Amino acid sequence: MVLTTGAEIEIDIQGFASSGSGVGRLDGLAVFVPGALPGERVLALITRLRGKFAEARLLSIVRESAERTQPPCPVFGRCGGCAMQQADYNFQLKLKRGFVYDTLRRIAKIDTAVSETIASPEPYHYRHRMHYHAAWVKGKLHLGFFIQRSRILVEAAACLLAAPPISSLAQVLPDMLAPFRGELVDLRGVVLRCNSSGEQMSLILLVNTPIMRGRELARQLQGAVSNLTEVWECAGAPRNGTYGGHWQLLAGQSYLSEQLCGREFRLSPAAFTQVNPAVAERLYQLVGSYAALTGAETVLDLYSGAGAIALLLAGRAAQVIGVESFEPAVADAERAAKLNGADNCRFICGAVELVLPRLAEQGVVVDVAVLDPPRAGCDAAALEALLMLQPRRIIYVSCDPATLARDLRRLAEGGYQVGAVQPLDMFPQTGHVECVVLITKL
Repeated sequence: MVLTTGAEIEIDIQGFASSGSGVGRLDGLAVFVPGALPGERVLALITRLRGKFAEARLLSIVRESAERTQPPCPVFGRCGGCAMQQADYNFQLKLKRGFVYDTLRRIAKIDTAVSETIASPEPYHYRHRMHYHAAWVKGKLHLGFFIQRSRILVEAAACLLAAPPISSLAQVLPDMLAPFRGELVDLRGVVLRCNSSGEQMSLILLVNTPIMRGRELARQLQGAVSNLTEVWECAGAPRNGTYGGHWQLLAGQSYLSEQLCGREFRLSPAAFTQVNPAVAERLYQLVGSYAALTGAETVLDLYSGAGAIALLLAGRAAQVIGVESFEPAVADAERAAKLNGADNCRFICGAVELVLPRLAEQGVVVDVAVLDPPRAGCDAAALEALLMLQPRRIIYVSCDPATLARDLRRLAEGGYQVGAVQPLDMFPQTGHVECVVLITKL
């Protein structure tokens, strides 16, 4: 059978993709079907053909999985956020564990045990940071998310993934901003954050140009929302994120106060933080356990962000050196070190692949290295430089099993072996999975 765009097919779903789609095989092609679950037979319509794979739209379910549930969200399947609400939560955890195992075996050629996925205490209402796209429709502001591969906005201010303080504010915010429509005509989005206790909230307004009467707007918002501790404007930021652009504090303090693993942090608006605090704490505890520190070690925390891992390990090590290229995050980390009295913790602002060779030239002896790179994984030059330092233990924190597998293969070629693989469900209802991997020197 020669597949063509627009063809209807019946296919057995056997696998699971990082996008959350079900995967079947037909005539040598992998066919990705959003909404389908492993174990199901479905009728689907081919929508795209790309080399060795195809994408299809689910038309109907011929044989339904016993793990299928009714999605609670009214816009599930249209909104580009969730991909797995149709699956029982325990089944989601099982699928993610299997996906990690299969990815490591296929890409890294590593056949190692993968622990059961650590569940999120809250399968819904767990996100403490939400980036809503914004659009004015017939004079009314809509907040929501784009349909995949489109600029079509699906209104979802009441998103079920948002922590309750964020969801509550998102649902009333359009009416609060309505009197300033003239000043917010080019509003592209809003970012809402709250700390783990919900006692402090932050609002970032993403605009093309600075907001006229922005401070007046911010004062009115703070007057109406008692726990809104800061209001920011980010003008001219790129559409693919909130970094860059011109930042302006319109009202309140310039940070959110947060407690993580007993440490105090003051987080600036653009610094990266994990969106699920409960799972993040479990992740940091796992890193501490894998590090197995005695108090005599030198630890590298690479891609250190706001310094959460570095501060956690500082109390158990001789010294911790954090390396991070994003300057505001380095400032947050340095401030956290002072707040927590971590005198043995220092941070270097720079690209990991450039900083590590300098540390090697200085004769720094590294016992343990923690890697927590972005989704793209580690730069090849960074891994080469790390191998020059030869730490006895490496702990890799990953949000993408494919790039994790690629980097583990490189480390294996450099004389290291995988000791433990622990998935964590940082993002329930989506196909994403976090992993912490212990790697030891042969």
